[in-house]
Amino acid sequence: MVPMIFATLSSCSDYLDLEPKDNLIQQEFWNNKEQVSSAVAGCYASMNQSGFTDRVLKWGELRAEMMVSGSGGLENIMRNYMIPSDGLTNWSNFYATINYCNLVLEFADGAQEQDKTFSIEELNTFKAEAITIRSLAYLILVKNFKEVPLVLTATSTNQIDFYPAKNTEEEILTQIINDLTLAVEDLNLGYAQSAAHDKGRITKGAALAILADAYLWNEQYTECIDAAQELIDLGRYSLVNGEEWFNSIFFEGNSDEGIFELQFSDISATLRNSFQVSNLNYVAYQGINELYREFPDDIRAHLGTYDRENFAVFKYAGVDETGEYRGSDEYYNNFIFYRYADVLLMQAEAYILSADKKNLDMAYQLINDVHMRAVSAPLGVSRDESSLLNALLLERQKEFAFEGKRWYDLLRFARRDNFANQELILSLVDFKAGADDYEQILSYYSDPDSYFLPIYQNEINLNDNLVQNPFYEN
Repeated sequence: MVPMIFATLSSCSDYLDLEPKDNLIQQEFWNNKEQVSSAVAGCYASMNQSGFTDRVLKWGELRAEMMVSGSGGLENIMRNYMIPSDGLTNWSNFYATINYCNLVLEFADGAQEQDKTFSIEELNTFKAEAITIRSLAYLILVKNFKEVPLVLTATSTNQIDFYPAKNTEEEILTQIINDLTLAVEDLNLGYAQSAAHDKGRITKGAALAILADAYLWNEQYTECIDAAQELIDLGRYSLVNGEEWFNSIFFEGNSDEGIFELQFSDISATLRNSFQVSNLNYVAYQGINELYREFPDDIRAHLGTYDRENFAVFKYAGVDETGEYRGSDEYYNNFIFYRYADVLLMQAEAYILSADKKNLDMAYQLINDVHMRAVSAPLGVSRDESSLLNALLLERQKEFAFEGKRWYDLLRFARRDNFANQELILSLVDFKAGADDYEQILSYYSDPDSYFLPIYQNEINLNDNLVQNPFYEN
């Protein structure tokens, strides 16, 4: 048996910072509600690691055109030339999270049967949290690898299949969507204890945000509209005022706009290691010069998203409009997976592209709501499909810069209609290459199979049933 226990909970911060503790064998663990609660906390704790959040950030940004290395390193992913032996492709932290979720789903029922104070409603809520966390992990994996093993059974004995083959993108997305559709019904609107509980734990709103994202990725636009609207109708989220955009969302965290934010712990290492400014002359990752020309008269611009003097990512490293920076021990930022502006813009995209519910006026209004919050002036574009899609993509670039979303936005737009808009990806070469290596880097970006990461070679070596992703087979 695999040893596992999670410490009991004493406060919100304890809940969100917990690490698994291997003190008792599994058979002795699943006896009551408190143990299931702490096991669910372990699912959050397994995400709350640099091996998880660091990859979410780098996979979502470095292949696009907005973030570059200020210190050298990681050139391969920035040029879209990944090799299977690169440790950055290691997905083990994601499957660790998935396994913790599967353990809850496999053993929580038995604990409920033994504990007469453990209601079926509480059980179902804990299981819905685990299902939603698992769905988020799989959605991140499918966006990056396209096809991965879909493991729905806990690794708790030696009787399970340790060598699974890959499932198709369609199979994984179907599982995510089916799971989330059911989980939403059993999740809480909130937890009453604090904003950190409401933002740092899975709620009905968090599951709906992930579901809308999955529908959008799967080009189910009508369903995306409906999931986003269900979240909007909860009435629990709103855009913060423009003057509070930086302070409320990024410095203080857990704003009215936040839907799901991991709280502190090892996340601080991810953001500190990537964005800390040392003596204003060294930043591990910077914004590119071209980005700054896109932000005139915008609260997300200078000393909001970035510092135009040193190209630092102020969104995470800064303190306030004076230009003060965090010290190395002050990176207590939350890691934001979803916020309300994201849901509004996902719904706008779906309104533009839906066959059944196309509504360009509504799409304009949703984009304009986010735009007006930042610039206090209306969005000046025509209300036709092409103009709105361009405006939407630019608004997402400005709003979610360095939040781990840009590459997926470009890929989602580019791959529609059999890569009819592949130029969105090919144009990245202008940011990545010089005269001497332009053709070489262009070749890396020209094959759509290269837009998905290779499976880590060690996984291939250990599992004969895994087949390498096509671009990396030779």
